[in-house]
Amino acid sequence: MPTGILARKEDFIDLSSLIKMVKDNVREKNCGAIVTFTGIVRGKTLDGKTVEKLEYEVFEEAARKSLEEMSRALSLISGVLDVVICHRYGTFAPGDEVLYVVLATERSSTAFDVLKLAVNRVKHEIPIWKKEHTTDGSYWVEIE
Repeated sequence: MPTGILARKEDFIDLSSLIKMVKDNVREKNCGAIVTFTGIVRGKTLDGKTVEKLEYEVFEEAARKSLEEMSRALSLISGVLDVVICHRYGTFAPGDEVLYVVLATERSSTAFDVLKLAVNRVKHEIPIWKKEHTTDGSYWVEIE
């Protein structure tokens, strides 16, 4: 069952529990691959500044709806058996995990293609904004 999760930093969500959820959902299906993506806060900006923290702000109702709709749409791609996308929000330090994508597919080639699509869609479509706090100041980050 495709799932989109929006979680506060304080909510305990870890990758292993999401993988277990997907495995349980596809137990009786023709699953050939489970792939994951974990988005982590970088310690340096693209121009080399040291990141002290990263702050994610979110329009909760719209983000929850978008994550659910995105998970459902990705699950309709041929060969996809299950999708879980979890984006966390709040204030994070470098090294903290902020995004998880877990996909179960019939074939590995489908898994990698859909994983890339999912990550790009999250970055561009979910109403979540990030503000980098660096040693040189703070600013809102443009989509990469």
